Amino acid sequence: MDTQTKTNDNDINDEDMDDIFGDTEGSYELDNKVSLRVYYDQYFPFDLIYEWLSINSLFGHGEASQIRFFERREFSSRITKMDGTTFVTRNRSFSKLDDIKDYLKGRNPNNNSIDVAERLDIGPIYSCEPIKKSMVTDYTPLYKEIVFDIDINDYNDIRVCCSDTSLCMKCWGFLAVAAKFVEMYMKECFGFEQLLYVFSGRRGLHVWVSDQRALSLSSEARANIIKYVKYERTSVLLPILQRGFDELFLPYFEQHVLEEQDIFGNAAQYKNFLSKLPLEVRVGKKTIIHPLDQIKEKMLEIKDQATSLEKWRAISDYFKQNNLMEYVYDIVFHYTLPRFDDKVTNHIIHLLKSPFCIHPSTGKLCVPIDLKDIDQFNPTKVPLLNSILSTPKVSFNPYRASFKNYIEQMKLKSQQQISINDPTSF
Repeated sequence: MDTQTKTNDNDINDEDMDDIFGDTEGSYELDNKVSLRVYYDQYFPFDLIYEWLSINSLFGHGEASQIRFFERREFSSRITKMDGTTFVTRNRSFSKLDDIKDYLKGRNPNNNSIDVAERLDIGPIYSCEPIKKSMVTDYTPLYKEIVFDIDINDYNDIRVCCSDTSLCMKCWGFLAVAAKFVEMYMKECFGFEQLLYVFSGRRGLHVWVSDQRALSLSSEARANIIKYVKYERTSVLLPILQRGFDELFLPYFEQHVLEEQDIFGNAAQYKNFLSKLPLEVRVGKKTIIHPLDQIKEKMLEIKDQATSLEKWRAISDYFKQNNLMEYVYDIVFHYTLPRFDDKVTNHIIHLLKSPFCIHPSTGKLCVPIDLKDIDQFNPTKVPLLNSILSTPKVSFNPYRASFKNYIEQMKLKSQQQISINDPTSF
C-alpha cells in the first residue's frame, strides 16, 4: 500500500522518520487492525512495561516518584488510516495505564475506521510531561536508558545465507555474539547489570541498559561508549577487546563464520576476505614481505586438500610467525565485531520500539530474549499476531513470564542500590 505521511506540531516528517524511529516500513490492513486492537486489549503487558520503565525513577523513591517519572516519558505511535495516510505522532505521555491502552486501541472502533496504533515507540524522560510541550518554554530531554540497535542488513557484505533484511539462524549468530559482547562490555567496564535483549520483530536486536546510572548519561558519554570499542589496527588490544577476541569473536569466527558464510568457497566472499590482506609489509628494518600474494599462492596450493578452518589457521599462523597479529585481529573483527547503529545509542531523543509490539511489516512479536538462550533463539519461529490470539498459552505467555522475571530481578537490584546509597541502612 502506498502511504503518505501527514504532519503537524506533534508529528515527524518522512525525511526524519528513519533517523528518529529506525525501521518504519509496513502497514496493516483492516483485518489486522482489528486483531491488533484485540491484542492491545487482552494481551499487551501494559503493567509490566510500566514497571520496567519506572522502577529506577530518578525523582526519588516510592510509588509517587515512579508515577511522576512515567508521566514525563515520551511515547510515539504510527497510525495508518483507511485512505493510506500515515500519522507518526510524537510527544505523547500518559499518567494512567488505561490511558495508554485506550490510545493504542484507537478512538474509532467501528469496522470502517479503526485508527489503531501500529507500533509503540519509547523515548526519553523530559523536564515536563511531553503532552504539555506547547505550554512550556523549557522542554528538555533529561534521562533515558542506554540503547543499542544492531541490524542484520548492516552485515550484508559478509553473509551469503540471506540478504537485505532477511534473517535466519545462521546470520542470527552475528547478533547473538554481539549481544554476548555487549553484556561483557557493559558489566565489566561500567558495572551495569540491568540489560534487556529484545528481538526487533524483523531484522535486528535491541539492547536496553536500564541501570539508574545509565539513565542520566549525557549524549557525549553515550557516544564514547561506542567509540571506545571501535577497533583500529593495533597489535595490542584494549583489555575488553582482547577478552572479547579470545572468548567470543575468534571462536565464533572459526566455528561458524568460515563454513556458514562460505568464506573460501564463495567467489564474492573470498574476494572480500582477500581485501583485508595487505599488499606488502615491512618486517624488521630491512625485510619486506608480500602477504596478499604469498597467501593467495598458498591457498591455491592447498585448495582441495584443506578444510576452511585449516586454511584459516595457515593464514593466521603466517601472520603470527611474522609478528603481525594485528592483521589477524583485522580479519576476525571485520566479521564479528558488533555493527551498532551509532545514532540510536548516541542521541538521547531517539525512540525505539517497545518490547511486545507487533512488527508492522512482519506481524511478529518483539520478544524479550534471555541471554542464556540467545544462541538457540530462532527468529523464523517467533510468534505472529494471529497465533498469539489463537494460542496465547503457547505463543505469548512464556515471553510475558520471562519479562516478568527480568523485572523482578530489576527490583531486587534496584533495592540493593537504594540500600547502598541509604546512610541509615545496615
